Amino acid sequence: PASQMWTVARYVIKQKILRRKRYPLVLMLEPLFKCNLACAGCGKIQYPTHILKKRLSIEACLNAAGECDSPMVSIAGGEPLMYPEIGELTGELVKRRKYVYLCTNAILLKEKLESGIFKPSKYLSFSIHMDGLREDHDVSVCRNGVYDQAVTGIQEALKRGFRVTTNSTLFDGASSIGMRQFFDEMMDLGVEGMMISPGYS
Repeated sequence: PASQMWTVARYVIKQKILRRKRYPLVLMLEPLFKCNLACAGCGKIQYPTHILKKRLSIEACLNAAGECDSPMVSIAGGEPLMYPEIGELTGELVKRRKYVYLCTNAILLKEKLESGIFKPSKYLSFSIHMDGLREDHDVSVCRNGVYDQAVTGIQEALKRGFRVTTNSTLFDGASSIGMRQFFDEMMDLGVEGMMISPGYS
């Protein structure tokens, strides 16, 4: 949105005026490591159990956002929708006018939206993990049916007035024709943008 572009531009100009050479644009916030998937490309599932059980308090998360003071916060994990206070955390960040990208595999998204813990806001966007068309995505996350659950989550979020983007990793051997088809499918669903990164070996 134009308001987000303006907020980021104003922030960058302020850093230039203060002659800061290095400054954060996005806080990458991981309130927990735990996840409801065990994707082949994710190193976090290899952590010992006592590490996977750790999580940050809301106070620690908000202190990190205050200390970093960037205009955008990307909440990742693990799976942030498994964080018990995720509704309260995003609500507090939105109150502070941070542009929040909640990165999720969307397995729990429909259920969480129905519970009412999130309110639509220009400051909140769900960034859905989607690694290609149905077969490719389900292979990537090592579980059948996740693509369809994610699409259902996207549709539900859009229906309720939320901002939605996707986040895709392109692995070695990804078909350019298949990815073009995938991008068309996501745009037809109504997502506002797609983030893409390479899956390094």
